[in-house]
Amino acid sequence: MGDLWYATIADSLIRSRSGGLIAALTFSTVAAGVVQICLPLELRQLHASPNQIGLTLAMFGFGMFAFEWLWGILADRFGYGGPLVVSQLLYAACIVLLAKADSVLPIAISYLLASGMFVAAGPVARSYLGTSLHSRLRATGLALVSAQWVIAEAIGAGAGGQLIDHFPIRGVLYVSAVLPALTALLALWVFRGHSHSRHRAGSAGDDAARIEESRAGGGVLRVLLITASMALLIMLGAGGELALLPLLVTNHLHLSAASAGTAMLVVGVVGGLLMVPGGYVADRWGRKQAMIAGGVISAAGFVVYAIAGTFAEVLIGAATRALGSALIWPAAIAWVSDSIPRRRHAFFMGIFGEFENVGVTIGPVLGGLAWSLAGIQSAFYVYAAAALLAAVVAATTVDKRAAAPVAA
Repeated sequence: MGDLWYATIADSLIRSRSGGLIAALTFSTVAAGVVQICLPLELRQLHASPNQIGLTLAMFGFGMFAFEWLWGILADRFGYGGPLVVSQLLYAACIVLLAKADSVLPIAISYLLASGMFVAAGPVARSYLGTSLHSRLRATGLALVSAQWVIAEAIGAGAGGQLIDHFPIRGVLYVSAVLPALTALLALWVFRGHSHSRHRAGSAGDDAARIEESRAGGGVLRVLLITASMALLIMLGAGGELALLPLLVTNHLHLSAASAGTAMLVVGVVGGLLMVPGGYVADRWGRKQAMIAGGVISAAGFVVYAIAGTFAEVLIGAATRALGSALIWPAAIAWVSDSIPRRRHAFFMGIFGEFENVGVTIGPVLGGLAWSLAGIQSAFYVYAAAALLAAVVAATTVDKRAAAPVAA
């Protein structure tokens, strides 16, 4: 009976405004995947050094860090639709600037601005789903939006890799700039008739319950610090993977851009397909257990990357990493979403996202440094250590209430 109930509300998620929002974000995320495969290869063509590549690609995380909290404040103040539409139109314009850049510094600046506009989807989508969905569906719903980000980025990276083998990188970037504009148009349709004031007015009782539960567990700040620590540690590897995996395939294994795109596609598609089952595990069996298992499995995936000598071994590492991410990520996001007040939900989700952004920013820089000292494989050993530390944090600091399944 419980599984039938769960299936019924899951179907309502797909058919709701939440499902429409997730679908609308797909186009923008595909563009992000195209950019992420284009940039490392463009920098290689410009003969940038490993440290220059690491620092430039770190602008993706730094741009998100600089802007995500601001988009959260705007969403709390003005609602979800308006900030999302504006951000995606600006994102399209920034991709055009990126396509026009012809040296390392302009590329870095354009990439920073593009990521700052793209990141608005994070607090908007997470806050809307986190305040609209039933508690038994919250991790699954947040996993679904994460799956969309992962799969759509992977599709963009895979398609971008294929296109780069036949067309100039700048031309591929110009075409991808159309996609965020499509997201903006769809967002207008998704949020038509939505009243942010009514949405907030219905949250007073839920807010009181969340605040009381949060105080019993040590307060919102404690929850944010714990999940932020895990976010930073996991995103060290995730950001480094996005930046360095194409170069591991092309520089270390001496394969084509299409092969690099295929590796990115496997990371994203497998991770995305597993993300919703990972959210289901967190909803049904407990947030804490999912976080611990996810950290350990992610570390194993990074070790496989480091020792890989063939493309098939890289794909095994990608699949292992994807499984670990699918377990730890929905559980961590759902735990923090469960605990924070709805009236400032988007802001707090933006703050949580900032720690992701710190990890995404540091990951390529740390990886570039390790690469310059001991070879590109050493970067993936560093990421494995960070993932194991995330599992330790979950095991030693997450409270016991998060270990139990959420009651119906």
